[in-house]
Amino acid sequence: MTTPDTSEDDGAIEPKSMFFGKDAMPQVMSNSSAGTPEPTMIDPNKLKRDEYIMDTNNSSIVSKRSVEKLYYGGEPEYFRYFVSKFKRRSPLINRGYWLRMKAIEHTVTRFLAERTAKRKVVVNLGCGYDPLPWLFLGKHPELCQNTTFVDVDYPTLMHNKLGIIDKTEELKVLLPKLTKTNAESGLLASSDPYVAVGCDLHNVETLAHVLQDHLRIGDSSVAVLLVSEVSTAYMEKAASQRVLEWAATLSDVRFCLLEQHLPDGPSHPFAETMLAHFEKLKTPLHAIGTMPEMKHRFSEAGWPDAGIDIRSLWELWSDPTFLNAEQRRGLDKVEPFDEWEEFALFASHYFLLLAERKADQDWSYRPYRASLAGSTSRVSLVSSPSSGESPIPDVPQEAPLQCPELPGKHVSRRFAALVPATSEISEGEAVGLLGGFGAQERLTDCDTFSRTEDLLPIQGPPMRTGIMCHTVTRLGATSNCIMTGGRTSPDKATAESWTRTDGMWRRAQSLPEGRYRHCAVSLKLPTAPRPAHTVLIFGGKTSEGHVLDEWLLWMGEGGWRTINVAGDAPPARFGAAMITDSREGVSGVLIGGMTSAGRVLNDFWHWHLEADMTLHCRNVTARASAVLRTNATILGRFGAQLVRTNRGILMIGGICGGRILTSQDEILNMKTLRTHPVQGRRPLFIGASITDVDGGIIVLGGGANCFSFGTYWNKPSILTDDPDASLRCGWHLLSTQRPESGMAQSWDMADRSFQPAQHQLQQPNSHISQMPSDLRLPEPTRIPRRSLSQGVDFEACVNEGRPVVFSEGDIGPCTTMWSNSYLKEAIGSDREVVVHSTQNETMDFKNKNFNYVTQELGTFLDNCAGGGKLYLRSLSRNAPSDQPTNLADDYPEIAADFELPGELIYVVENLHSSPLRISGPVTMWLHYDVMANVLCQVRGRKRLLLYPPTDVSYLGFDAGASSSSLDVFNAGPGSQRSLVHTHPYEAILEPGDILFIPPMWVHTAAPTDGMSIAVNIFFRNLQQNTYAAGRDVYGNRDLGAYERGRKDIERIVKSFDNLPDDVSGFYLERLANELLEKAKAIGQTSQIHTMYAELS
Repeated sequence: MTTPDTSEDDGAIEPKSMFFGKDAMPQVMSNSSAGTPEPTMIDPNKLKRDEYIMDTNNSSIVSKRSVEKLYYGGEPEYFRYFVSKFKRRSPLINRGYWLRMKAIEHTVTRFLAERTAKRKVVVNLGCGYDPLPWLFLGKHPELCQNTTFVDVDYPTLMHNKLGIIDKTEELKVLLPKLTKTNAESGLLASSDPYVAVGCDLHNVETLAHVLQDHLRIGDSSVAVLLVSEVSTAYMEKAASQRVLEWAATLSDVRFCLLEQHLPDGPSHPFAETMLAHFEKLKTPLHAIGTMPEMKHRFSEAGWPDAGIDIRSLWELWSDPTFLNAEQRRGLDKVEPFDEWEEFALFASHYFLLLAERKADQDWSYRPYRASLAGSTSRVSLVSSPSSGESPIPDVPQEAPLQCPELPGKHVSRRFAALVPATSEISEGEAVGLLGGFGAQERLTDCDTFSRTEDLLPIQGPPMRTGIMCHTVTRLGATSNCIMTGGRTSPDKATAESWTRTDGMWRRAQSLPEGRYRHCAVSLKLPTAPRPAHTVLIFGGKTSEGHVLDEWLLWMGEGGWRTINVAGDAPPARFGAAMITDSREGVSGVLIGGMTSAGRVLNDFWHWHLEADMTLHCRNVTARASAVLRTNATILGRFGAQLVRTNRGILMIGGICGGRILTSQDEILNMKTLRTHPVQGRRPLFIGASITDVDGGIIVLGGGANCFSFGTYWNKPSILTDDPDASLRCGWHLLSTQRPESGMAQSWDMADRSFQPAQHQLQQPNSHISQMPSDLRLPEPTRIPRRSLSQGVDFEACVNEGRPVVFSEGDIGPCTTMWSNSYLKEAIGSDREVVVHSTQNETMDFKNKNFNYVTQELGTFLDNCAGGGKLYLRSLSRNAPSDQPTNLADDYPEIAADFELPGELIYVVENLHSSPLRISGPVTMWLHYDVMANVLCQVRGRKRLLLYPPTDVSYLGFDAGASSSSLDVFNAGPGSQRSLVHTHPYEAILEPGDILFIPPMWVHTAAPTDGMSIAVNIFFRNLQQNTYAAGRDVYGNRDLGAYERGRKDIERIVKSFDNLPDDVSGFYLERLANELLEKAKAIGQTSQIHTMYAELS
């Protein structure tokens, strides 16, 4: 099913108008049999078609302008002069056009770099508003010596283009002595480096005459490059063939052709969508075919076979001689990107052909053919040859399959996750499809597919926002499962984990770092006395774009544990496929995936988890490749699924490197390494969720944005060898259910009910043993670090509401200058300061186990250096009880030494206070701040523990208090019973590090090596009227709504004074429960709950 694309608001998406245009004159000239021109009336239908073709220029030039502005920063911009208003295209459109532009740029550059004494001519056929001449004259003038650029297109369009040039000094300055001819068509303007021609390619004789007359392009002293980017495909095949034949008559010529092709025929879902798009625009692709067909057309036109090189754009993308790894990685720094399957489909349906012919060259001499591909002195696509042939499997095949659609309604979604039925009784009778990307947005709801009508709908956890690219993994043969990771946008991965036990979703401990497109499989550990069901995770991609090589094992109460790899370790990857050898085991395979440089990995690994919790991996790629022989590229895939079926394990869908997967090889039987061809209409195995059920292999969801041509959505279907299976199996969409707030039990605590058969894994190199009976505290999650040197959107981080450590930023010379001696000299050793002084390891604000003492700064610094348990939080020098402190006002002598990086300007714009903090070896009390703040570590190292706002009820806070007496660094048995429900986060701050602490996040800090100095900056990130009125010196006064609410509680309790105690207690308890239920419901969608707490 195809839906119209909405990303291109100006309709057509093709890059250029048809390269030769319609004549503006009422007649065109054609050759009679006698060779004398005679007038022929223009076909009115052709006039209309030409107008439609010219319209394609508008959207394409806007898309290229989007690429220019975003991806060519710091370079001269020329597309801008032909676009009235900048419109940012989607990342997929931008990357597709970037690749097209790169392919043309690469070809033209290679031609201009040829060492020859000949005059060079670059002819851009169907140029539209494309500024190809200026891109080289303005950016690479050193390549343009003795070169003329020729723009050719419809006369009307070329006159408009010349009008823009005439009004734009930045364009005119590169065309000295530009002279217009005042002609309606033919030669319209010329200068030393530039010629403008208005002509229709159907009159190729006219074009040939103009170019020969003005530029002598047929002479042996002229080297010619003809460029046609998505132009000839609009012509009837016979007309476009005449262009190829004419070009082959030139003495020294190259032809660069970039346009669409059909690598898997017109019935492929992407091709079907693309062809329908151009039909709708009334610009059908008349000449479209396959790459072998196009190569044959050039041969038939007189081009030597040995001089024809043709590649798909996807093959070029994957070739390191065309794009190196750093170039591909650099694109991700411009804008987040994760539409890899859609990008591969687009690039696989476009090719770049380069044909070369020289009248004096013997093209039958085979060594020359190799030099065409490898020589840098001649224009070539890349340095390795390509046959240009479509992939044809050369291995035996398994029985063909069909994929008939299921009857009934469906919900469009892709990159969702399968969820098992909520009860073992429903095993094989129902399956859920959770989340994913829908027609308009990411979804939170869950489809229930069933063969019966009397099942309860399957629901997902109460997520605040929809996610995609997550995993749901079944735990053994039960209905219990665990959901992990996923993302909203590609730069917003989640670390949340949820477990479902007994039909109830509970939040579990977060992953160490948010990730998406990771692998997750269920393991059955051979523990005694009962086996333990758990989950093994590998790889994935983070919000920052890092690709992971981390193996994690779910430890139940212990959260996630990193597993060490013995021997060879698979490289980091995301989007790989992984499955266990058997349904319940500790070994399996890992296949494919993608590197951080956007290259599909073609490898095959076998892994085994040992009893000592080490993972042994073995690379078995060579063995599998030997079986597949020349078809081995179909093994390594990105975005594929491994599905256990009665036919064996099948690898289905995804993309491979360098070429498209076809109906003949998209399904690979991993047992026999033979393919199952798919006959008839098939779904797009992209973003689909596939599983074996009673009745067949069910394919749910899936589809893709087919570049700018529209969106293709799959309908639910059955993969089978029985064409009538979809009518007999009974599977259908039963319901679509949004998550309900009441279905999540203990939403704000870790799921301690799931424990691997009451066993716990010990330290590395130990064996599985009985879990200790005492309580086990959760391991802190490492707070993610982000480099300021790579640029960050700090306001977005604030809005996410999760702690982040920013590193590699410049906070000024304070990190090296603020020694004790410098501070004494700069501020004054005798300046008096009020400090906290204690004899205890940890200060307790609630019980006041410290004294406020006044000391001279010099004495205080010396005592701190000597191990004194002292702590200074600076106060306002002029009004310590009334005004917040500010470093610039209260310590002006050293304020200039400290700078806040420019990326954190949001902090300065919303500043509340900036206290200086200096302490000896003493731990700060546990507390929360109502205002957001950044803690900038200047000197010494400091360890911090943070807890999300949802943990506050387990951390010993009295009503109305923002500080607690709980010592989380040294928790006793009583405290452990409470702390076991919490979700701690940990950071170690080095000098120069900046920790963002969101409001309401409970935290405490302890120096790790004696003395510590920091600057703490508080700022407002909520609406001004939400803060309590009046003084707030320390930035931790509770919000006005909370203060008013506490007074309301007092009034409510007082209203029950005249009733018996048991009646009052009855109703007050009911009111308290109502309030608690509302708090839970609000907590599931509120900013404080879901933006500040990293879901775990």
